[in-house]
Amino acid sequence: MTVEALPRPARASEASDPGPGSLTVLYDGDCGVCCETVRQLRRWDRVGRFEFMPLQAAAGSGRPLLTELAAQGHLGDAVHVVDESTGHVVSGGHAALAILDALPGGWLLRPWASLPPTAAAADVVYRVAARHRDRLAWVMGLRDDVSCPIRPSTPRDPEDGPPN
Repeated sequence: MTVEALPRPARASEASDPGPGSLTVLYDGDCGVCCETVRQLRRWDRVGRFEFMPLQAAAGSGRPLLTELAAQGHLGDAVHVVDESTGHVVSGGHAALAILDALPGGWLLRPWASLPPTAAAADVVYRVAARHRDRLAWVMGLRDDVSCPIRPSTPRDPEDGPPN
């Protein structure tokens, strides 16, 4: 599977308001790692390319695509990037690549992100990071603010032992 770059806004002034060309990032508002990542992304998003919304608020947003995504019941599995103007939704590692692509300087990543090995690697890295959010939070300095109610994407086998 290849990663498509989500459309970029034509002018920075258009990107300052959520609307055509803006991307909605749905993240876990109960996760310290997710909230810290969003805080950093807001700093880097100098042209207002993103709108950040806790996935817990998607169902009540009054926005048809977000409400439909929430009704499907899989929002808690990963971060999602939604382009409501096109209906395009990417999740997990593909969402991380879409976020990087939309940030200033992200065009440097675009040629590599379209290669299948890059997309597959991004998904693997995302799944590993998501499974170990508690450790990642510790590394990020969130030692006392680790609350990551993550649901594993695949069922655990009891013979595998306790989660790490």
